[in-house]
Amino acid sequence: MRRPLCLLCMVFIGVLVFCLWRMPGPKPDFGEWEGQRVTAEGQVYKKEYKAQKFGSGRTLVVYLKAVHILEGFGQNPNASEPSENKAMQSEQISRNEIENIICYMEDGDCVMPEIGTLLRVDGKVRCFSPAGNKGEFDMEEYYRIRKLSFRLEKARMLAYGGKASVLGEGLFRLKTHFAQVLERAFPEKEASVMKAMLLGEKDGLDGEIKKLYTDSSVIHILSISGLHISVIGMGLYRILRKIGLSVKAGAVLSAGLICCYGMMTGMSLSAARAIFMFLLHLTADMAGRTYDMLTALALAAAVLLSDQPLYIHYSGFLFSFGAVASIGLLLPALYKEKRPERKKRFGKLKQAAAAGGAVTLGTLPVHLMFYYQFPWYSFLLNLAVIPLMPIVMADGLFCMLVGCFAPAWAEAAGYIGRAILWFYEQCCLWGGRIPYGVIRSGRPENWQITVYVMLLAVLAAAVHIGRGKLTAFWKYQWILAALCLLFLRTERGLQVTMLDVGQGDCIHIRSGEGKHYLIDGGSSTRSGAEEYQILPYLKQEGVKKLEAVFVTHSDSDHCNAVLGMLEEHPAEGIAMGSLILPAVSAESADGKYRELAELAEEKGVTVQYMSRGQYMEDGQMRLTCMHPGRGYDTREPNEYSLVLLLEYGGFTGLFTGDVEGDGEEEAWGYMQAYLSARHKEGGKREGAEKGESTDLPAAGQDRLTMLKVAHHGSAYSTKEEMLSALRPRLAFISCGKNNGYGHPHTELLERLENAGCRIFVTARCGAVSVGTDGEKIWVEEFR
Repeated sequence: MRRPLCLLCMVFIGVLVFCLWRMPGPKPDFGEWEGQRVTAEGQVYKKEYKAQKFGSGRTLVVYLKAVHILEGFGQNPNASEPSENKAMQSEQISRNEIENIICYMEDGDCVMPEIGTLLRVDGKVRCFSPAGNKGEFDMEEYYRIRKLSFRLEKARMLAYGGKASVLGEGLFRLKTHFAQVLERAFPEKEASVMKAMLLGEKDGLDGEIKKLYTDSSVIHILSISGLHISVIGMGLYRILRKIGLSVKAGAVLSAGLICCYGMMTGMSLSAARAIFMFLLHLTADMAGRTYDMLTALALAAAVLLSDQPLYIHYSGFLFSFGAVASIGLLLPALYKEKRPERKKRFGKLKQAAAAGGAVTLGTLPVHLMFYYQFPWYSFLLNLAVIPLMPIVMADGLFCMLVGCFAPAWAEAAGYIGRAILWFYEQCCLWGGRIPYGVIRSGRPENWQITVYVMLLAVLAAAVHIGRGKLTAFWKYQWILAALCLLFLRTERGLQVTMLDVGQGDCIHIRSGEGKHYLIDGGSSTRSGAEEYQILPYLKQEGVKKLEAVFVTHSDSDHCNAVLGMLEEHPAEGIAMGSLILPAVSAESADGKYRELAELAEEKGVTVQYMSRGQYMEDGQMRLTCMHPGRGYDTREPNEYSLVLLLEYGGFTGLFTGDVEGDGEEEAWGYMQAYLSARHKEGGKREGAEKGESTDLPAAGQDRLTMLKVAHHGSAYSTKEEMLSALRPRLAFISCGKNNGYGHPHTELLERLENAGCRIFVTARCGAVSVGTDGEKIWVEEFR
């Protein structure tokens, strides 16, 4: 049997993934400590400086492992000076033992703890927030994968002591010194790139460059990975062998250096994978055995996953291992080197193109799973970028070493790296200007990803077994079929999703025709809701254009994210067809209302004004305005909120903004007349449970399917008379967790329950979606 160890590792990984899927295990919950000041004691295993979110300074961040939360400490606000205690024996009883935590140290602490020492700190607990919407970055899951439980803000050192790690602290100081050398040798922007590329220091990376590289799918060049290990480690090993060292001596020296380099740069997952495989390569050389890349890769994956099974959900793991596996499995299927071709001028270029194609095909599902789009021109960019990487790295390493004693030489040599980085930037900018250069397909379904990977595996196996019998035509036909399956969109019918944006409103509607609409977009508790919640959700849904964005009224918690999207229009490549505002009197239009209209016109977005009785149709879907009447006059934005009735087959949904007071009375009066005129007979239907399909009534029947509850669940809106008449089956409430208004109010919840509603609150369940094909509906909570 060929590769028995590889097969054994794959079986182990398969069993591990299956167990993780069937028995995910409990998630630790530290919510009871949120906002409390606690005292923690642990061992320093990492430290770094991070740029302050507001301001130009930097904050010391210390990572602690083997942490104990102690009782009886942190109560003295006057304790400011840390005391040294060599023994660090706590007399307190341990409340709980936690794996690791992050401490953002308070400004003014003059003592920097050394790596390996024990540290006691006092700080305010902040838990990592989970995602509330599809597409949103899940901070809780990300830090759970990194084995970090929570963070302490404004942490103060109370005591420290113990023996420092000579190696760990020495490598930290060396990294700091090298970073300063690069800052002197390169301008600020280029220095940030070189520090990320060579030292793994990404916190100070220029924001525009990071976004440019990410959008162009070349961000991998800034990660410490196999390229770094092969250039530094294998380069050193070959040099040592050429100067006469034995295989064993050269391997030991190279292994020691590369392990220290990995520790100095933070030992990222991709670096750990590359170093592990490099060490196996050296071991094979010392033992006189043949190195097999696929076996080394499988063994590295098994070792890393046995330590942290959750890596299987981590994009860095999937990208790193997927790229190498693609070269090992797919490259032979796409390119077979012939001996005469080695002498041809374009032989190496064809091989590089085939390797790039293999990596692109192998990692494409990962791109779509985590970024929901793929720039196809990145294939060409990588052909230009990767061959120059050894030169950039060699130039940076030369600058780091020479700059210690000859800064002028380092600055002069830095022009080589600066020129190549400028070339990289221009290539990315050029690629971004290619029409239709980015495929925005959204996230495929899990079954699509599984079948796609299986099809590629079958192709690789067929080429290996057939030994050249499969022609290029059939290979590419097979690949094309797999790609068509991966990019297939499978949605059907209408879908309405209320996003979790904290204390605010945002509702996405996908019509039965596959077009997209937005009702409101804003939050008073989350800054950048458009960047972190709304746009990621739209991207994962594959939205390329919003046909219309309805802004119910001008309160910031309903429109500030829409303003942000207009300022960057088309934001993340998502165009906006028209902006629809309530048709109120000129006196009622406040500054924010006018700002929305003016900015939309400036960006070329059509501005329309909607009033009572007007409607918009999209196939079977119809959106009719119930309020306000044209020229409605009020000084209260809530009162003129757009109230929209959606009809689709037997589905009816009412979107109420923040309507209250006289506005709610007028809306309800008109709606009664409207529904009476459109009343039709329909079948009886039972209430909808999560994930359960049920029959719908005909449009206009006495029960409303879905109600978006007004004003985030305020007791002063959504009156009992309206609820008694409409008796909505589903009630959606958008509000922030532990908000200062106490939404949703208990009185309102009681009214909804008395009306027979099934209630969904974003603060509890995250985003909530309701879908229908016109006959049946299904409801899904995100959490």
